[in-house]
Amino acid sequence: MCNIPYLSTQLDLLLTLRELPISMNDLQPLINQKIRMCQQLYNCRSFVSVLEYLLAIGNYLNENAGKEKAKGFRLSSLTKLSQLRGKDRNFTLLHALLEQIMLQEPGLATFTQDMAEFETVPGASIKGLTAEVDVLKNEVQKVIQYRKTIKKRDIGAHHPHFSKDLKTVIEKYNAQLESLTKTCDEMKKLYSVILVKFGEPPDQDSQELFGMICHFLHDFRRAHAETV
Repeated sequence: MCNIPYLSTQLDLLLTLRELPISMNDLQPLINQKIRMCQQLYNCRSFVSVLEYLLAIGNYLNENAGKEKAKGFRLSSLTKLSQLRGKDRNFTLLHALLEQIMLQEPGLATFTQDMAEFETVPGASIKGLTAEVDVLKNEVQKVIQYRKTIKKRDIGAHHPHFSKDLKTVIEKYNAQLESLTKTCDEMKKLYSVILVKFGEPPDQDSQELFGMICHFLHDFRRAHAETV
């Protein structure tokens, strides 16, 4: 084995080639999930209607407090609804929101069913997933660079099958990575559209944002169940 040229480098290469498809297969469903979450959030008109009810209630309270009306609010406010209480300590702003919806538009109270992708708290962030895809790109580039090196130094002439198989593997993984990259770019684009639609800052972390929405949906479902 000691006579094999660049043995250590080749072993590292084989390890990389073994892990690449596993990493890509692990990332694909996570990215697909984020895309579904973005699409569901963007297309869910009922969620927007609930936000409009909440804005109306908030402006009613502002008016009574002598404050100016708000044009909107950050989605982070959703997690505070169950904490804001009136004279009746058991009655929260979330209960007030649900009460108004039940009076005005009771069918809207089941809007959480339109957001099934948010039933579980999201895992990795979009920023994190994008970084992992970038790591895979670097790994593939290292493999490509290694192949160029062995061709330049004519190492492949002593191991023609290895060189040929390496070329085939590179082409296969590069195609898979290009597909994954396109899906990743779609995910980032959709999330950017979400941030613009809901007036969130462009650097808002997706894990935090989706987590807040999940929290709100859970609280709303629980409050609704208590009234049924």
